[in-house]
Amino acid sequence: MELDAHQAMAQGRNMPVSWKDCTEIGRFIKGDSVEKAERKLEKVIEKDLAVPYTKFNSDVGHRSGHGDSGRYPEKASKEILEVLRSAASNAEHEGLNPGALEVQNIITNKGREMRTPGRHPGETKAAHVKIIVGER
Repeated sequence: MELDAHQAMAQGRNMPVSWKDCTEIGRFIKGDSVEKAERKLEKVIEKDLAVPYTKFNSDVGHRSGHGDSGRYPEKASKEILEVLRSAASNAEHEGLNPGALEVQNIITNKGREMRTPGRHPGETKAAHVKIIVGER
């Protein structure tokens, strides 16, 4: 993927979170300024603001303040917040104005599923997340 001269990117590979949660968080913060997206994610971690689930909302309860169903994906929010801060830092390193940055795109994919050995085997989830920020 080619980046514009006014864009920067960061990515997290094989993060131990659900890619469905990452997709919903991406829809939640896309188009926001980096500062606003960071505040939103911090509120989700503190369980003050619910992420509205629009696509993967089967058996998801409703939350007050939202007409739709929602959840508080804390672990995924922490991981995405780290990648978002890295993208903002990369943009600042490339000479972009840190006050005029917005989240332009978030791409989420399934990561590698790993099997856990032992008496109670299972599969662990993983996700790849790519965040592209750019100047408004």
